[in-house]
Amino acid sequence: MAISLTGFRETDMTQWCESNLSALAAVNESLAEQLHDTPPHDGVTWSESRESGILTATLNHKLDAGGARSITLASKYSPTKEAARLAGNADPDRHAVIVVLGLGTSHHVAELAQRVVGNGLLVVYEPDASLVRSVLEQVDCRAWLGSPRVALFVGEVEPAELIARLESQVALVSQGVQFIAHPPTRQIHADRLNAFSDAMTQFVSFCRTNIATTLVNASRTCENQAQNLPQYTAGATVAELESITQGYPAIIVSAGPSLARNVHLLTQPGVRNRVVIIAVQTVLKPLLARGVKPHFVTALDYHEISKRFYEGLPPLDDVTLVAEAKAHRAILDAYPGPVRVCESRFLDTLLGDQARPVGHLKSGSTVAHLSLYLAQYLGCDPIIFIGQDLGFSDGLYYCPGTAIHEVWADELSPMNTLEMMEWKRIARHKSHLQKIDDIHGKTIFTDEQMLTYLKQFEKDFADAPQQIIDATEGGAPKRNTQRMTLADALAKHATRNRPSLPLPSRELDVDRLHQTKKLLAQRIEQIQRLADLSRQTMPILRDMQKHQQDEVKMQRLFTKLNRNRAQVATLTEAFDLVNDLNQVGAFNRIRADRAIRVTDNTDEYERQRRQLERDRQNLEWLISGCEETLRIFAESVRRIDDRLAQQREGVA
Repeated sequence: MAISLTGFRETDMTQWCESNLSALAAVNESLAEQLHDTPPHDGVTWSESRESGILTATLNHKLDAGGARSITLASKYSPTKEAARLAGNADPDRHAVIVVLGLGTSHHVAELAQRVVGNGLLVVYEPDASLVRSVLEQVDCRAWLGSPRVALFVGEVEPAELIARLESQVALVSQGVQFIAHPPTRQIHADRLNAFSDAMTQFVSFCRTNIATTLVNASRTCENQAQNLPQYTAGATVAELESITQGYPAIIVSAGPSLARNVHLLTQPGVRNRVVIIAVQTVLKPLLARGVKPHFVTALDYHEISKRFYEGLPPLDDVTLVAEAKAHRAILDAYPGPVRVCESRFLDTLLGDQARPVGHLKSGSTVAHLSLYLAQYLGCDPIIFIGQDLGFSDGLYYCPGTAIHEVWADELSPMNTLEMMEWKRIARHKSHLQKIDDIHGKTIFTDEQMLTYLKQFEKDFADAPQQIIDATEGGAPKRNTQRMTLADALAKHATRNRPSLPLPSRELDVDRLHQTKKLLAQRIEQIQRLADLSRQTMPILRDMQKHQQDEVKMQRLFTKLNRNRAQVATLTEAFDLVNDLNQVGAFNRIRADRAIRVTDNTDEYERQRRQLERDRQNLEWLISGCEETLRIFAESVRRIDDRLAQQREGVA
């Protein structure tokens, strides 16, 4: 939607303002509209510097103690040289993201944008929206305002806004972040610059945690998904559940220490018929022990140890497990009830034309996030959280009675109590512990990982069209929620019986299993061909490195290389599958590509040498990825054979 300029006098939209706002609107329409409606700073005075055509400005800053102080925002003599000196502090070769604290007259931002934007990301923060408006009226900022690689933040910035706007740049953020402060702005807004720096630092930690998890678990994720292929292709999915309880409340039950304060309310007569109860897997056994039977339990854990949450359970014919396809196969195998799976892009790529509608839920950072996305998919509103402490309330890690306490049982003694085991679990992360005030104003510990989860929740809550109620009654405060006791939430919202929830069949479609087994054989053949072509290409690249300055030989080698590339181009699906598994290789290529771009002042042969070395290393990663994918798919074939045998035995 274009910004309407109707009603503004010519003096309101002076010099550059209209074109600057139009450039900004192309990448951030809401901010452009906000600045459109913001009056310029009444304490800014613009004047010509001694550099021809370059403006400088002073700002009349009102002091808290009374009176005012004039602060020069840019040099009166040579603003561009001053901007170049400040921009020279940035090291875009080592840091892919440069954060500028303070807009000033924007000259230093323009200089930094020229140095950074082609190969990185420039984040600009200015606390004062009226100053930004003043700058947009006087200075041509179109070149950097309209760039998708420049992110301008103005005023009070919520953590959820940082995540929403910068989450897509996680690969760049993980390659280094540097802060550059505009000195005059620091004189005026030191506290607000510090607050933004802290929020940005927490976001960087969030990004690094996410990408580290992705890189470490990429192979395991693909392997788990492939081993769950029988259920995914031939079993029940969440597609049937979309919007089925539209407008009815959901209660998401997590295993935080505060759960003990209000979980008993779920045993009240009629509550289960009026709400949808979604439990994270950690809390399933404690709920059942208290006589609370959830409707759904969620799972996404990679590791086989998670099957302990389901061992010794009675048949749960009316409690459905909703699992991401990346969950360890042992979870799906061990669960004594119906199972539904969520959409997997990796498995849909594998299945190609055989893929069917499965039902898309956002990928969860934790089972609690997955539970939120399931509640939203069901259409539930409001969504009520209990046991979601995200901190160590009462010095505890878990609510008493959770399955992990069974795991610890053999280690307990008079000298090693459950409370001591809980504290050891907390203290294990002592280098990452932080103190925060809980919802009651009491100081508790939390850790870096939980704070990362909290930031993701706060972003999700900010984006949610549903009412989000935090009825945890303990733990960390959560932005974008309404705080309420569980008793009050039930009294207000659990007032009518909800629609019945369909229970899926536990049988698999045998015809689809046979079709998928045949398709897997084709995929294995394609990936083997990709591996063979990669191995054949390796000596070509080595010869190109050796004969780089021999034009005749290089031409012949390029012909061979292009012939292999043409064949690889026919194996797109196989290539995509291997790259999903080979996340480390893909990440290394991104880093190598950026390293080549930021040193583009090297001569042509040196640049080509670096490109050839990058391609050789990438091929090594690709060959390794092919070998791993072949191993995983062979195991997936065996899993299908096992399920077919089980189906035959069931019929017999």
